[in-house]
Amino acid sequence: MTTSTEQEHPPKAMGPYLVSEDPPHYLSAVEFSDLPEMVRILNLNKDIFEGTASFEYPYLESHGQARISRAHANTARLGFNTHWAMRTSPTGPLMGWIHVYAPETKVDPTSGKSLRVGHLGYWVSPEYMRQGYASRSAYFVVHEILFKELGFDVVHAEAYTDNKASRRTMEFCGMQCEVESRTVFIDKHQENRVICCYAIHRDNSTKDQWTWQESST
Repeated sequence: MTTSTEQEHPPKAMGPYLVSEDPPHYLSAVEFSDLPEMVRILNLNKDIFEGTASFEYPYLESHGQARISRAHANTARLGFNTHWAMRTSPTGPLMGWIHVYAPETKVDPTSGKSLRVGHLGYWVSPEYMRQGYASRSAYFVVHEILFKELGFDVVHAEAYTDNKASRRTMEFCGMQCEVESRTVFIDKHQENRVICCYAIHRDNSTKDQWTWQESST
């Protein structure tokens, strides 16, 4: 249901955005109509389950319903969209997902400046892997949406150290590895995994104001 406030002040960053004409590649807000395709994709195999910290397998409709509900709640709370579906046409079926958990607000103790910090995550259907969709989406979201449209200061992401594809995606959009190795406990696997931590700063001066060590406190 759309509220009167949303009608008067529609959320920013809903899309659709044209990322690439060849191949056709669009980003637009994730909708409940994407749920059947989302569930189908996330049950094709265990690749996304193994490559992420939170996605379940088997992936149930209830999992997707809850995730999309949280995405819409974030949009309503923040006034801008934070979850986009990758598509081959403006209204085509979902083939991947990219989001930013936002905003973390960090305050530099010296200058008192507040920094808007977001955490990037994504996945792509096995049917569309190794075709550049993740890299193009990440670059567009970071530079065109988060930095230019929404005014974020820092965007960070993480990957398992042996996930070379995700690391290349982060590097493609300009992120630099700030922590090469960090051990974290992955609840769904009930074991420790080693991750690497990447970040990109809209203004290099913020490198002295925000670090991965700051984000863990």
